[in-house]
Amino acid sequence: MIAPDAQVHVLEPYRVKHRTVHTTAVRSSTAQDALQALRLAAMAADASATTDVDVSLLWRDLARGKSRVVDGFFSEERCYLVLSRESHEAATPVEGRRLEILEAVLSGLRQKNIAIDLALAPSTVALNSRLALESLGVTCKPSRAHPLLMLAAQAARTDALVLAKRATFVTADKRGLEVIGIARPDRRLAVLLPAAELSVIRRLIEGLSYGDIASGRGTSTRTIANQITAVFRRLKVSGRNELVQHLFLGELSSDSPARGAAETLMPPGLAGAKVDASLDSSRRSA
Repeated sequence: MIAPDAQVHVLEPYRVKHRTVHTTAVRSSTAQDALQALRLAAMAADASATTDVDVSLLWRDLARGKSRVVDGFFSEERCYLVLSRESHEAATPVEGRRLEILEAVLSGLRQKNIAIDLALAPSTVALNSRLALESLGVTCKPSRAHPLLMLAAQAARTDALVLAKRATFVTADKRGLEVIGIARPDRRLAVLLPAAELSVIRRLIEGLSYGDIASGRGTSTRTIANQITAVFRRLKVSGRNELVQHLFLGELSSDSPARGAAETLMPPGLAGAKVDASLDSSRRSA
């Protein structure tokens, strides 16, 4: 069971649409209450989930327009995506070059490098990745995408087998939704980083901007930038997307002090993230 006062982070990039009302304060309060109720219901469903899903298959459903992101959020221990199933008529698939660009961006590749590889302008890469995300139901920048989306895109791109928990639940307004949950990848950093740096990195992984993190911590943006830069340098990664991928898949550089901890602290269900192709094929056909 999820306690009524369970801590759930509210992130603006993922929003639930609500009926328009005239009073701004009432609208804000009503929307926040509905969002909190949805998230608590999703957490409760995840806590009792008994079914696993291959996140690469989850990604393919999203790309084909069969599913759409309704919400993405975090607890202190887990990260969640809430999805709706789309009718065939409402499907808006992401295909071809646009899908290729989005998968590359979410997999941690730099947009400048993607542009060079595909002989495109960097602005074209940025535009296509943003429009592709919007087709999935997400309005944030690709650089702030939910970690589960990043993991799913990477798994689909490399044909890796990564499992997450899946459950269905019904909201107060009778909508049937699906929740995908997995352990937070940043948990393993608790043994490596000072408390202040860990808190900043956790908020960064949740998709907050430097300014938002600084505001929440009552400090300057420069201080936050310095802390994040120090962590990136220590873990030998170049940015948020690369850090998320390495944390999920245990691929911190061989001489990084975090590598050993990453391997021993890998969340349950992720140990099979990198598997032999034949084993992966046999499991999918089973």
